[in-house]
Parts: sequence; structure tokens; C-alpha cells
Amino acid sequence: MIYTAILVTLVICLMLILYHWKENKPIILFIYFFLTIGQRSLIYLLLESGSDPTLLGYLFIHNIPFSLLMGPALYYYTLSVIHGKFHLNKWIWIAIIPSIIAFISLEPYFEIPISDKIQFFAKSNTYEIDSDFFKHASRWIPIRVFQNAMLFINSTYYFYCIYLLIKARKQANKVIKKRINNILGILGVITILTYLPAVLIYFFIYSNSNFFMNGIITMNYFPPLRFLSLFTTLTPFLILLFPNWLYANQINANQQSKWDLFLMKWLDKPLIETEKTESNTTDDDDLERIMEYLKTDKQYLNPNLSIHEISKSLDIPQARVTYCFNKVIKVPFPRLRNQLRIEHAIELLTQNAHLSLSIEGIAMQAGFKNKSTFYIAFKDVKGMTPMDWINKREI
Repeated sequence: MIYTAILVTLVICLMLILYHWKENKPIILFIYFFLTIGQRSLIYLLLESGSDPTLLGYLFIHNIPFSLLMGPALYYYTLSVIHGKFHLNKWIWIAIIPSIIAFISLEPYFEIPISDKIQFFAKSNTYEIDSDFFKHASRWIPIRVFQNAMLFINSTYYFYCIYLLIKARKQANKVIKKRINNILGILGVITILTYLPAVLIYFFIYSNSNFFMNGIITMNYFPPLRFLSLFTTLTPFLILLFPNWLYANQINANQQSKWDLFLMKWLDKPLIETEKTESNTTDDDDLERIMEYLKTDKQYLNPNLSIHEISKSLDIPQARVTYCFNKVIKVPFPRLRNQLRIEHAIELLTQNAHLSLSIEGIAMQAGFKNKSTFYIAFKDVKGMTPMDWINKREI
């Protein structure tokens, strides 16, 4: 069961990289968050089973500095989902301070030979444990304080992210709202299957001094650990309940899943009609700004023009720009860009620019990078090649 959960977690992370990375770089933050949850669950399983003291020796305590970054990783991923692009701010340095302190303070434990750690954990399911093993493992701050800090810091970030997502979905368009719904669903699964069991284990350890041994708790001291630790292995499997998000499929904003309807019922009750009107108004305003940007200064003649460039210049989330093209005017951005460029090329040809310029020169002036893409776009828009159009005009 242990290694099955590890394998499924790694497969999911690989799928997220394959399907998201090209258009969704912030997914690396979620992958970090997900892997950190996985290794925390793995520690519970190893403590419960005592089957792999070597792996436990490498993970336990060593994971604390990385676990302290779990909350910040989720926070900046949440901001990126809400804004539709990679979003970092100046507070990131404050967010990583606890992790840096942990790295420095836990140096004495890092210097303990790994063979000693493995030997210690080999006895973790017996009553022969050396209770002083962790006594001098931290330079300034006791390990117990770091365990407390992990729960407090990550819980604060976790529930603040849920709050931000619920708040943002009220103002989001349909596409971003569905993405937020998926993330809220995944966080709900993690809350039930990983967070709550971890909190139960934590409070048992720290509220029963007889069972507290420098943060080490095993099945011999806490029999329900078997049930709680196995419970956490379900998390990676239930992520598969969100295939549209996992595979980064094109979201159909008008198709409502049962989860979407559930959130709409409980979060949007007084706002459904109001938001429908506000959403349409926002879509129209954004589309007007986008089209003005394209046509006023003929930005479409820029050969490097992309949705990312439009998003950056107008400070509109990239997902919303895509939505305006695909769902509002129902013309994909590449096709509209080519139409505008071909119209400019026709204008040049009408002015007999082909008498002084080559076809490739006209293509470059119209915003195309080479003649072949110009020919393909011209035939797609006009149904004939540029030379055919010139010959037909001259007849």
C-alpha cells in the first residue's frame, strides 16, 4: 500500500507536468504542495508499519524545512489561478523565513550519521526507543516548536487560500470559476483525507505527554495511527475524480458538473442573477479593450504578438483573454490575428505594393515571420494564394 500510494502520487505529478507545464507554469507550485503532502502521509505510514526504517531515516525531521514551504507554495499557486498567470509578490521572502530558520537550527540533526537514524527507526515499533535521541537535534529551537509551526503556518495558508478562492470565484468569469471549483474540490479531498487525520494525530501526540517522545509516535503508543495513516493514502487516488483539471482539457464553461452545481447552490445563492449580468458586462468591457489594443496601434502587425503579450499589456488575466476570443466572439486568437494581418496585406496589395516588394516582403510587413505561414493564412482567409489574388485582380 505504501509504495502504491507513492507510485500514484508520482504518476499524477508527471501528468500535471506533461499536460499543464506549457500553458500553466504555476502548476510547479501545486506539484510541490502535493508532493509535500505525500511525503507527510508517507511518514505516517512508515511510522505505523515500521517496514522501511531506511526511508524513514531519510525523511523524518529532514522534511521540516521543506514542509514549512508547503503553505506558501499553495498560496502563490492560488494567486496564479485567480490572476490567470504566474503571480509572485515581494512578501515571498517573508514566507520562506521559517524554512531558512529550520534549515539552520536543525543542522545538528542533519550532521547525525544516517546509519544512527536508521538504527533508531528500526526500533521505533518497540519499547526500546532511545528517548534522548532528539534531545540535541536542534541548535536553538526545539523540534516540538517546529512541529507546532508546521501545523499553524500551513493551516493558516491553507484556509486563507480556500477563502481567497471562494471570494475570487464571485467575480470570475465562467472559465476561471470552473478552474477555481476544481481546486476547491481537490482541497476538499485533501482536507478530509489528509489534513483532518494529521490534525487528529498531532493533537493526540501533544495532548498526551505520556505518548510524546520528541515527536515520534508509533502504533504501539497510538493504535488508531494504523487507520489514520492508511486513510491518507486515498488522497492521490481521489485526485483522479477531477480529470478535466488533471488533463488540462479545454473547459466548457456552460457544462456544469455535480460539484459545480453544489458550489453554485451553497456559494452563489443570492448572487446568480446579479453575477450573470456583471459577468456579461465584464466580458464586453474586456473584449472592447482587447480589440482597441489590437486595432488602434495595429498591434497585430507585431510578429511576436501572443495572448500572453495582450494579457501583460492590458493587465487582464491570460485565461480571461482566451475566454473573450473563444467564448465571447467565438473566434480563436490565432485566426483573428491572421484575419487582421491578411486584411493589412490586401490593403498593401491594393496599393500595388507587390510591384516594389516581394511577396515575402509584404508578408513581413503584415506581421508574418516567413512566406510559408503567410501563404497558409492567406489561403485560409481568402480561399486562394496571394499570387492567385493578384492575378485575379489584374484580369
